[in-house]
Amino acid sequence: MRKVRVGIVGIGMIAHMFHIPKYQNHPQVELVAVADIDLERAQKVAGELGNIEAYGSAQEMFANAQLDAVSIATFNESHVELAIAALEYGLDVLVEKPMAVSSDQAKLLREKALASDRIVMVGMSSRFRYDCRALHGIAANGELGDIYYAKARILRRRGVPFGWFTNMAQSGGGPMMDIGVHALDAAWWMMGQPEPDQVMGKLFRKVAPYQTEGVGFYAAMSIDNKENPVYDVEDLGTAYITFKNGAVLTIEASWAVNGSEDDAMKIDLYGTKGGASLDPFTFFKESDRIPVSYDMKVQSNDYYQEEINHFIDCVLQRKQPVCDAAQGTEIVKLLEAIRISSETNSAVKL
Repeated sequence: MRKVRVGIVGIGMIAHMFHIPKYQNHPQVELVAVADIDLERAQKVAGELGNIEAYGSAQEMFANAQLDAVSIATFNESHVELAIAALEYGLDVLVEKPMAVSSDQAKLLREKALASDRIVMVGMSSRFRYDCRALHGIAANGELGDIYYAKARILRRRGVPFGWFTNMAQSGGGPMMDIGVHALDAAWWMMGQPEPDQVMGKLFRKVAPYQTEGVGFYAAMSIDNKENPVYDVEDLGTAYITFKNGAVLTIEASWAVNGSEDDAMKIDLYGTKGGASLDPFTFFKESDRIPVSYDMKVQSNDYYQEEINHFIDCVLQRKQPVCDAAQGTEIVKLLEAIRISSETNSAVKL
């Protein structure tokens, strides 16, 4: 049985929680190397894993480790540079979301991916949730008719992460980039990936940084931006997106807001034949001209494992992933348009 030799760049929180254990769980993966700008941390992780090489830079790992594929799990601004370097070494790439922090960066990676024979997959983990896949299937099968309106949101009342997340230079944005990207991508995917037309967005920083007691959230493992931290991103982002087929999508994402917490991703789809909601999973339609609704149960799953499984399957089968660089670019274009619209207080035509 062939094994895919994998390396991971960036040994922070996301790598510890998802990439490392999920690769270890896969029977056709051999995790052979890790790289981090903090070499001591990389060496510590390599020692804990056993028989793993540690490097102080991605370039060093790409040049010296015998790899087939790599995960890019670093801060957002570095994704494209590292992914392109991996491609130049002939590696298949799984890059964490968002794929890039600007549309120019995203287009460059998309072009490099198209010009190569390598796999570039974006870590849009929500696409691997069973409930999201089920709702996508209902929409794709035409059971909702034409979807003309959708709402997506993920709201934290007090949930600002610590570290580089709040530094615009490294993250590219706040909750819209960090968690809103999942709701945005999932809703757009369920709508059939229509071509965007215009974006009106607004980013607010009204609550954070806060002094609220009794709350805490995840923190980057690196020391970046933890002592006298920079906080120059939004704490709430909203947008109204129109598409060339006439459909509309609204999106909300917050790390801090004075309202009810809705940390579970919510998506509502409204179509000409029916509607559906993600959480709770409900299907709305008419039966003999009578409005009815169905509460539906969907088995939960380890969707991060499903994501890794899909990436490895694509590597082995040489097939394109369900979330490739072209789709990743479209999401980055929308994220950028939301920011520009907020800065200019005007709609952005795409």
